Amino acid sequence: MAEKLEKRTCKGSYTVEMALLSGIWLLVIFASLLLLIGTYTRVQNTGTAAEAAVYGSTWAVCSSGYGKDKAVSQLQGRENSFFISENDEEITASFSYTLGIPYKNLKWEQKGMVKSKVIRPVLFIEKIEKARNLIDTVQNR
Repeated sequence: MAEKLEKRTCKGSYTVEMALLSGIWLLVIFASLLLLIGTYTRVQNTGTAAEAAVYGSTWAVCSSGYGKDKAVSQLQGRENSFFISENDEEITASFSYTLGIPYKNLKWEQKGMVKSKVIRPVLFIEKIEKARNLIDTVQNR
């Protein structure tokens, strides 16, 4: 009779162990999902900021001050978390996004900034031509 009782207690021990381990497995699964979602939103926001900065800098070649408007129009309704600034040399697109974690009111703060230079080809070629002319005059002396 004593042997039957021991077998019954051994059979139930695996159930108790798995019940204790299932919480750890769920924690690992949900933490991995949160990491994937957070990384995906970070990559998506960085890509959106880069596209807006490059798009605005290409339009800023034509006229100064027009690039910022085009960069903002590229964001299409996402202006709340994105910020665009412009000067004569570059357009900067930055973002700030907070991902709420549903555990003890934790938050994952994501910030990023992308800069795109405004390159005016005519001015660049003129500078190269002036440098070549200067080198030629120095060599000819």
